Amino acid sequence: MRRVNLLGLETDEDLAQRAREGGREAERLLILRLYPGVYTLADRLLHNPENARDAAQEAFLRAFSRLHQYDGVHRFSAWIFRILVNLIRDEFRRGNRVVTAELKPDDWPSNEPIPLEAAIREENYVRVRGHVDRLPEQMKAALLLHFQENLNGREIAYALGISYDAARLKISRAVAKLRQWMGEDE
Repeated sequence: MRRVNLLGLETDEDLAQRAREGGREAERLLILRLYPGVYTLADRLLHNPENARDAAQEAFLRAFSRLHQYDGVHRFSAWIFRILVNLIRDEFRRGNRVVTAELKPDDWPSNEPIPLEAAIREENYVRVRGHVDRLPEQMKAALLLHFQENLNGREIAYALGISYDAARLKISRAVAKLRQWMGEDE
């Protein structure tokens, strides 16, 4: 599907075409644009920053080595998310799933008291993130792709290799589950 570019900026799809033609700068720009989202999704699915970095890098390596397979029907970001999800799924099937307890460094730069509103926001964030992590893998991936990466239902379906209706259902059920769990917390 051809997208209209009203801003005059190169889209990811334009950059993918340039990269397909050998443009190394286009590859670099795609990595700069898409790496944060790819890494974040990998980290949320793998629960391990090192494995997430490896998975994100491998997803880009596979994408660039298989650019001839990108058909442009879906956004390039949906295509690379599909590569990432398949890569992680394959690792899970092989039994290479690494689940570790991750201790995050304190995000607050000083020992000063945390303002009440910020503390409440942080507590809510931790609660929501904990509940998101409890979701089944495909449901979690669909939810994150929708709300974090702004992919639409068709792009999520493509990225996860499921039907459009299944993608919408996974998002809907994930939101319902989160609401249920958040209600139980109160």
